[in-house]
Amino acid sequence: MKRTVIILAACLCLLPSLSAQETRKYEIGVSASYGTSLDKTRSKNYGFDLYGGYKLNHHFSVGAGLNYVNFMGGRALPSGIEYVYVSVKSSYHAFRPYVYGRYDILPMKKWTPFVGLRAGYAFFKNTTFQYYVLPADYGSLYDPVDLSEYEYLKDLDHTLVIKGRVFGTLDLGASCHFGKKGSKLSMGAFLDVQPVKFEYYKNREKRINTTAGLKIGFSF
Repeated sequence: MKRTVIILAACLCLLPSLSAQETRKYEIGVSASYGTSLDKTRSKNYGFDLYGGYKLNHHFSVGAGLNYVNFMGGRALPSGIEYVYVSVKSSYHAFRPYVYGRYDILPMKKWTPFVGLRAGYAFFKNTTFQYYVLPADYGSLYDPVDLSEYEYLKDLDHTLVIKGRVFGTLDLGASCHFGKKGSKLSMGAFLDVQPVKFEYYKNREKRINTTAGLKIGFSF
């Protein structure tokens, strides 16, 4: 009898740890995104994510990942010369390692709404820019413009240094669970804020790329 009581007591002590182990599961996932900037340029961008995380319990997950993002479309920057502007005609891209946290609102349901936060640092690759002479009545640097209509000062082409900073992303969406091993398909929207600094000659220009878009992913 005494031995039975000891065994039962030991089992009761192990139950909390066993249940905790059941809720703590690793996850590996991939995702793709497509968005539009919220400034007047309305430039597009796309990205891909590879991440791995750990489920602390049914609701909370934390982890780390790597994001590749490509900002498409040109940027107009002041050159320091009157009526002469720098045009970043090609797209520019970055690799962004990050950490994340996610809260699943209804984890035991087939469809689970979630909210997530990501924070990391961007490493941009340098690109080139070209100088164009724009008219005196040219408006905002953010206004769309067909640069082929203006004089191109080829001799002034130069390397454009692009420096990223800490970025933050808010994710909102829902996941559909399927299979017996916890695989799920996720769909949702995101809001991404990425500060960027452009450096060319002695000029420096700071921008904040604020992007909203859609995202789809798969994890297992």
